[in-house]
Amino acid sequence: EGEGFQDWEGQHVSIETIHRRIRIYTFASASNPEARASRVRLARREFEVLEGIDHQGILKVKEYKDTELGPALIFDHDPKAIRLDHLLRDQGARLTITQRLQLVREIAETLKHAHSKRLYHRALGPQSIMVHGVESGSFTPRLMNWQTASRDAASPDTVHRTTGTRHVEDYVEDPGLVYLAPETMRADPTHGPALDVFSLGAIAYHIFSGQPPATSALELAEKLRVGQGLRLSDVLDGCGTCQQELIQFATNPDVFMRYDSV
Repeated sequence: EGEGFQDWEGQHVSIETIHRRIRIYTFASASNPEARASRVRLARREFEVLEGIDHQGILKVKEYKDTELGPALIFDHDPKAIRLDHLLRDQGARLTITQRLQLVREIAETLKHAHSKRLYHRALGPQSIMVHGVESGSFTPRLMNWQTASRDAASPDTVHRTTGTRHVEDYVEDPGLVYLAPETMRADPTHGPALDVFSLGAIAYHIFSGQPPATSALELAEKLRVGQGLRLSDVLDGCGTCQQELIQFATNPDVFMRYDSV
């Protein structure tokens, strides 16, 4: 459950083996007609912005339905998948350096694909990433929660521009705010690439350090103001091997898919 929506597990009415995740943007908690209209816009944006996108790293809406409870989005459902923030909380200390590298690399590759389609998430954090294959140890992260995203009309796969919401922070859970670039609150909806790259760096910081980049958005802004950014060296001083492997990874453009600037 999040701001204005609830996720449910659904079962096909006649085929018991088919399960889906249903996200309903509920009208019940909308206090006025404008709030109801906002819920509809969020649901439609997530459905429309992913039209023509086909990538294993993106959790795509399968169907959009208008219901009396509110607009509903239908997704594939993997009961064994774990949200990245929950994975880091419960198993983070046991992750190998290879698994950490794999997570960051695949998230970066997915963002690279999205950006090649002029698609920008604009609110990415561990709360918006589902990790599949955890039991086997072969992690496959899939980016979700695209309701704040934007997509440029210049994309060859879309004939219209989908403008991202101007109030990204209103639709992000409080723990997720520390992964957003400080300028997110005042950024134009079309300013997506830099926002996503900052979020990628903040997520990478958490994956490698074992801790969020800050405890609050205020602390993050202060840390960036007085320091030199989010420096892994500040928290990995006791792990020389980790630093060596990270440096090798970050300086290999073929592996890091041109996101080494974070």
